[in-house]
Amino acid sequence: AMFGAAGQAKNHLRALMQVRKLGDVKVYSRNPENRKRFADEMGPITNLNIKPAASAQDAVRNVDIILAATNASVPVFNGEWLEPGQHVTTIVGSNVGLVKGGFTGAKRREIDDAVLRRAAIITVDSRDQARGEAGDLIQGLPAVNRSWDDVVELKDVVNGSTPWRDSSEQITVFKSCGIALWDVTAAGFIYREALEKKKGQPFAIWEELPR
Repeated sequence: AMFGAAGQAKNHLRALMQVRKLGDVKVYSRNPENRKRFADEMGPITNLNIKPAASAQDAVRNVDIILAATNASVPVFNGEWLEPGQHVTTIVGSNVGLVKGGFTGAKRREIDDAVLRRAAIITVDSRDQARGEAGDLIQGLPAVNRSWDDVVELKDVVNGSTPWRDSSEQITVFKSCGIALWDVTAAGFIYREALEKKKGQPFAIWEELPR
C-alpha cells in the first residue's frame, strides 16, 4: 500500500521493487485524481498491478507492506487497522526549522501512536538523528510508554547484531529520516561506474576555490 501519489511515492515504489518482489499495489491520497494519475502512470512503468484505493482503510487491508511517502503533518491511517505481519515504512521529512521558529507547534508525522504501540520492532537510520527529527517517534514513543531503548538502528538489523522478527505475526516499523552520507556514497558509486564505462562527462569533484 502506498500513501502519497507524488514524486517521493513514485521513487520509493521504484526502490522497494529492487528489494521485494511486488505484484499488486494499492495507492491512496486524499485527492482521487492523484490516486488515478499515479496508477495510470506507474503501472506501465513498473509492470505492477496498481489500483487506487477507495479509502485509507481499504489501502491498509490485505497488504504485506505499507509505505507512507507523503508531506503530511498528521497520521495518514489508523494503526488499529494494521493486520498481523505487516511492515510499515514512513518517510515524512522533518520541519524542525518551522518548529524552532514558532511557525508550527509540532513536528510532522505520518503514523499514529497505535502503530508504535503495536510494533514489535521499530527501526531508524540513526537513533541520534531520529531523536531530533522524527516527529512520529518524538511524540509517539512517550504516548505509548516506550523509550528510545526500544528503537534499533537499521545497520544493526542488516549486520545481524540485532534480532529481527521471531514470528511472522509481528508488526514492524521503519522510520526513515534519510542520511546525507548515504546519498554521497551512492553518488560516488554511480560516478565511478560512469567513469569505468566511459559514460557522461568527467568533472573535478574537489576543486580549489579561488582565493
